[in-house]
Amino acid sequence: MNQDELLALIDQIYEAAADAGRWPVVLQTIADAFGAGEASLSAVSPRAVPWLVAPRTDPPYLQSYGEHYHPLNLFWQRMTRVPIGTAVTDRMVLPKATLHSSPFFNEWSRPQGYLSVMGATLLVEDEWRVEFVVPGQNEFGPEQIKLYDAIAPHLKRAVQLNRRLQAAEIDRTYSHAALDSLGQGVLIVDRDARVLFANRMADSAINDGLRIADGVLCGGSPSETASLHFAIAAGTRDSLNDGRDTIAISRGPYRMPLSLLIIPLRTEIDWIANHQQAAAVFITDPDSAEGPNSRQLQQHFGLTPAEATLVVEMLKGSSIQAVADRLGIKIATARTHIHRVLAKTGSRSQADLMRLLLTSRHWVRRNGSGE
Repeated sequence: MNQDELLALIDQIYEAAADAGRWPVVLQTIADAFGAGEASLSAVSPRAVPWLVAPRTDPPYLQSYGEHYHPLNLFWQRMTRVPIGTAVTDRMVLPKATLHSSPFFNEWSRPQGYLSVMGATLLVEDEWRVEFVVPGQNEFGPEQIKLYDAIAPHLKRAVQLNRRLQAAEIDRTYSHAALDSLGQGVLIVDRDARVLFANRMADSAINDGLRIADGVLCGGSPSETASLHFAIAAGTRDSLNDGRDTIAISRGPYRMPLSLLIIPLRTEIDWIANHQQAAAVFITDPDSAEGPNSRQLQQHFGLTPAEATLVVEMLKGSSIQAVADRLGIKIATARTHIHRVLAKTGSRSQADLMRLLLTSRHWVRRNGSGE
């Protein structure tokens, strides 16, 4: 293999790093480069084979390897004693006569024309080993070992990237599931109000006050949209900003407006890490909200009746002044209650308090009564 062919092969390996579905094509190119009938990647332990890509091996043989023959593979057993990253041939780790007399060789390898084999361990995590194996008809020698040494670092990095991307996708799936399980509408938006994610509860608010135009979250009127976009941009610029982060979105003359609480995000959610400035938008519908009642707040946080009543009113999305007016108390009294509530709940700000209350699982009702 000349230098250009080697570089092209390395490029293909990194394509598979970004898309694991490319491995069957890449492994066939690698097999041809080694002059072998097959090249495989697998994740194995002494007892199991959860992942195995061998594109030229007949599927029934592939299945039988995972179900029965893997523990009988003498070459694999000897290869586990070799340092990680070091390629060996069958002749380097056991006598040919021993290999050829084994049930694995006679029942699994020989029928497929796999008379010789070389391989290496690319990665070890806990008891799992990621193996690169090349079986073929002819003996493997120094030329094939040299080729392996040239591509080994890239194979190892590609496998590591595969596993990290897989873990990130799992994290993303669980993050989505967690947000979907909330009894609260939640949108994730970037600094330009483009919607990155909407949970199931948020869907009902779309076209019911809120709307999405060309992927951008908007209110029911130009003025509401401007206020919403300003609050999102202001919040994402400064994660410590506790200014105006509650926006009311009207829904007509006979319905109470939606209340949108905007909370900046930085690295709290890994799967939006490529969006350096983002925010969570919690949507409260006063017509159907089932947040904590006054008694639950008193019991759970030790609030006084007056403090709990104030919090319940705040959850409806109103400003502090509007809440004070509704309760018939002075704004200074309302602020005193808020400071005490923050201390009792361990919240650093009003936004932090709203996040705690709107996402808490304590308020799930069972059989029509609070916990």
